[in-house]
Amino acid sequence: MPHSGSDEQPVFPALLDADVAIVGGGPVGTATALAFSRAGARVCLVDARPQTHRLGGEWLHPTGAGILADLGVDFARDAIPHASGRGFAIFPKDGDPIVLPYVGGERAVGCQHHLIVEAIQKRLTCEHNVTVLAGCRVTDVARGRVTVATPDRRRTIEVAAGLVVGADGRQSVVRQTLGHSGGSQPVSYMLGVLIDAAALPFTEFGNVFLGGPGPVLAFRVDEHQARVCFDVPADRVAWVRNPAELLAAYQNALPRTVHEACARALASGPPAVAANQWMRRKQYGRNGMALVGDAVGHCHPLCAVGMSVGFLDAVTLAKSRSVEEYASVRRARGRVPELLSMGLYDLFVGADAGSTELREAVYHTWRSSAAARHDTMRLLAVRETRRAALSVTFARLLVAASRRVVTEVGRRPLAYTFGAVAGFADWAGWFAREALTN
Repeated sequence: MPHSGSDEQPVFPALLDADVAIVGGGPVGTATALAFSRAGARVCLVDARPQTHRLGGEWLHPTGAGILADLGVDFARDAIPHASGRGFAIFPKDGDPIVLPYVGGERAVGCQHHLIVEAIQKRLTCEHNVTVLAGCRVTDVARGRVTVATPDRRRTIEVAAGLVVGADGRQSVVRQTLGHSGGSQPVSYMLGVLIDAAALPFTEFGNVFLGGPGPVLAFRVDEHQARVCFDVPADRVAWVRNPAELLAAYQNALPRTVHEACARALASGPPAVAANQWMRRKQYGRNGMALVGDAVGHCHPLCAVGMSVGFLDAVTLAKSRSVEEYASVRRARGRVPELLSMGLYDLFVGADAGSTELREAVYHTWRSSAAARHDTMRLLAVRETRRAALSVTFARLLVAASRRVVTEVGRRPLAYTFGAVAGFADWAGWFAREALTN
């Protein structure tokens, strides 16, 4: 796999010819390159960004981990620090934790973001039909052609390709070339720190702590370290610069061991920060130009579905006969993960009566029904992507919440009951609109 970007590496001609040109060298971009290469295509990957320790996806559901394994990526073989995860442990504001294991003993992979990219890149070096333009920046995109500036910005390289793929994230240049505006909606901010993994209550699970200003997700990224991600409301971004206020705001939501470990981490340096945004996955490309991963759309990272969904985009595109065929398949299968992600996030942070009652119904259902836990984890692991399956699960929760409200009607203020019913109607309307939208 030849690269550009150093004196020891070859100087590329002004024109390169490839079957597929991929813009973006993150996890989804490199996985897309690997998928196409293994399918026999000549691939040119344009990677403008140096690898940094930025806050990004670090939890691979079994679906995503399985796709990488099928592509030949092996974290253990390549000595990439990582950890396995058995599912999630949910910590409601009041009450005992709820453990949701993956179905059939499947395992997730927790790994620092830059190391996931490194793992895929190591496999990519074995592919002889992949050219990587490292440090090169895209200056123009058109159907069948990508123009890039060399790392020193002194000359340009024209890449001719039958297919151009935008794997360049939320601000995708390829998406803009297709005439689609960004349209991302701000949701919140994510603050991340690394702590001693021994501080986690459930070291083999993703721990979700509720009851603070926003959910907190914590999971191992290797045998010794855990990532803790604080979801911070958009109007509290000042907490980025004030660790004392951040820790005070979440103190009652975190176990003492986790809170103390976060205090030590924040005392040693500032947290990593990322903006949480939502953009519906609608545009997958057309006429020889395709979008994958966050370039298609993105949602809140609480459910950690982003990379797994992006890898599904990658392998589906590599198997498709056209961009239109790819778009048709992913529109049918890509909606459920984002609906689940945004729905659970809004449910966990909602303070209205309807959200409160629906949230309690979710907790009760998870505690009392093995079938409900099974169905939830099939959805969360991106194993089940049919809208009908999510619709049935949502309807059952609405019925359970409604029964709870009816049972308690004589013991609660009438205004609260009316508020809960109105909230249920809002939730039902939201789900109907979103589930029926392509």
